[in-house]
Parts: sequence; C-alpha cells; structure tokens
Amino acid sequence: MNLVITDSGLGGLSVFAQLMRFLKDRASSGNSANLVDNLNITYVNAVPSNERGYNSMSGSTEQIETFDKILNNTKKLFMPDYIFVACGSLSVLLKELQFQSNAELKIDGILSIGNKQLLGSLNQNSKTTALIFATPTTIRAKTIQHELYKNGIAEKRIITQACPELATQISNDPEGSKVAESIRHWVRQALQKLTADSNSPLIAYLGCTHYSYRESLFQDAFIQEGFSNITLLNPNLAAAEYLYKIVLQNQDSATILSKDISLSFSTPYPIPEQEIKTLSKLLNPISVETAEAFQNAIICPELLAD
Repeated sequence: MNLVITDSGLGGLSVFAQLMRFLKDRASSGNSANLVDNLNITYVNAVPSNERGYNSMSGSTEQIETFDKILNNTKKLFMPDYIFVACGSLSVLLKELQFQSNAELKIDGILSIGNKQLLGSLNQNSKTTALIFATPTTIRAKTIQHELYKNGIAEKRIITQACPELATQISNDPEGSKVAESIRHWVRQALQKLTADSNSPLIAYLGCTHYSYRESLFQDAFIQEGFSNITLLNPNLAAAEYLYKIVLQNQDSATILSKDISLSFSTPYPIPEQEIKTLSKLLNPISVETAEAFQNAIICPELLAD
C-alpha cells in the first residue's frame, strides 16, 4: 500500500508519528496476524516555499490552485493508493479542488474525523461548551462551526479562538518556553469569552495539527487559569487511529513480515535548521523512525511543476 500524508506544513508529522507508533506496537505484539508488510508511507509538505504559506496567499483561489497542483504532482510522483490530508485548513478546500480521486486512489481529510470527535463529545452532555483553538484561516472558514450547528449544537455552546502564528512558534521553539506563554495568552482570551455565570463543563479542541505537539502546554495553561477538569480533544490521535485501521484493512491476511515498511519525507524546499531541531525533538519520543525520515528530507521541487 502506498499511503501519502500531507499538510500545509509540518503539523501532520505528528499524525505520521502516531501511526508509526501504533504499527510498531502492533508488530512487537508477536502475533504474526497483526503485522503489516509492503507499506510505503510518504509525507508531503504541501507548502510551496518557506516564505509563502497558505495563510499569506491572496485568497482561496490561490490556495486551491496551489494545493491542486501539489496533489496532482503527488499522484504522478508517488502513485498513492490513499492520500490523507492531515490539515484542517486544507481539508476545507477538498470539495473545491479539481483533483479527482477514483476507485484506485482515495483522498480524505482530518476535518471530518475531528468534527465527528467534537460532535460526539458535545452530545455526551448538553451543558458542555467547546473552545475551538485553530488558525485564523480555519476559524474564518467556519466549517467546523457550521457542521456542529447543522447537527443541532447551539451557537452559544461554541467558542472559537484564532491563534495567529502559534503553529510557526511551535515549530521554532525547541524548549517551549515562548510557546507556553503564547498558549496561555490564547487560552486566557478564549476563557474571557465565557459568560460570567458559566460553570458548564469545558472541552478544548486542538484544531490545528501543530497544536498536538504541545498538548501538555494547553493542559497546563488551563490549570494555571483555574480550570483543572477541562477535556482536551486531539484530532491528530483520532486521525492516526483511523489511518491505522485503513492500513490493516489493506494488508494480506497471510502477511507474516513487517520488514518492508518504508518511510519518506518530501518537501519542495529545504526545511530551516531551527524547525528540524525543534520538530525532531518533539517527534523522537513518539516515533524515532518518523524523526529520522524528517531529518533525511527529500527535496522535491517537482511537487510544484506546472
């Protein structure tokens, strides 16, 4: 199976790492029926350059054209059976792309998984309020909010908090001290939007794949603000579990080896050294193999070919 995981940056590497952790745990169980074989996982950094990400583009038209181009080149270069878009902002664009999947190539995004996770948690208790932390692009698109409203969740139960530049800060702060300050600031901003008499249970939804790297800092920030019983929802973990099931479904039941799992990281441009240092430090505890693939990046300008 050829699996591609892509993101508008490097946050989706945490999904990649969690998937590898699940596969490694499965392989170490000693049950031959649980192993996987002939699996190629390629991570594609879908950002055109270090200086120009999707948030700095002129609008949705340029974003769609750029992502369309990268997906079509990904199809030619890697011949995937399945593409998973580990990015909330790019998942929003999927319905507007010219790129077409077919019986041989499936494409899906993290947005639907996260929405299902969030909706399920809100339906467990009608008094729960959700605090959604995400990029300005994701918050402005209102895709998450509209999906919840469509499924009967009242607007007063949803609080959104855009966190400008937080993803970039997470990628460039290996110690996490500056990130901790920023996260506490955005948590405080979100909490100020609660009504004065609100004492409902709270859910914090991490709506950007980068935020998963610093989930513990979100937890700490809420505790520091006096909210120790908050429930944190991490869609990255749910996405990895989803992909894990897909991988197993595509394995031959007679497989007895797990030696042929190959990993690679492809990017149109060289990743800056500070980001390599920071994200390697964050990925290593989850999956050494993912960190190594990231460090041995394949520079692939062909991803941007017209």
